Amino acid sequence: MAIISKSFRDFSLTFEKNAVTNDVLALTNESAIKASVRNIVLYNFYEKPFDPFFGGNIIGLLFENASPDLENEITDNLEEIINLHEPRVAVIDIDTQWEENRNQLDVSINYVILGIPPLQDSVDIALKP
Repeated sequence: MAIISKSFRDFSLTFEKNAVTNDVLALTNESAIKASVRNIVLYNFYEKPFDPFFGGNIIGLLFENASPDLENEITDNLEEIINLHEPRVAVIDIDTQWEENRNQLDVSINYVILGIPPLQDSVDIALKP
């Protein structure tokens, strides 16, 4: 079975202008998928019209007391929501770590991009309430 090579393209959510084409700046392949995964994680419930449970709702969980159970819940929720809403990736591992002294949650998501030659990538996000 041969690997099917695809090219992924999304537009940048910063809406910056391309200097050459005067069009919206485009993201391709790894950068497009990384931005998509990051946006899925940072969306809170009820932020997207007509799809109230889209997103990781991570910011909503930041005000809970830090515990190993909460870390497991965040990890499970993120893996489920990424696999559901981003078909271009397969999640390998999600690592969460509370920085209690800095009141911060560090999330590292490792995934494999499907459809292009096997490539493992990751997204690191630091969240503060």
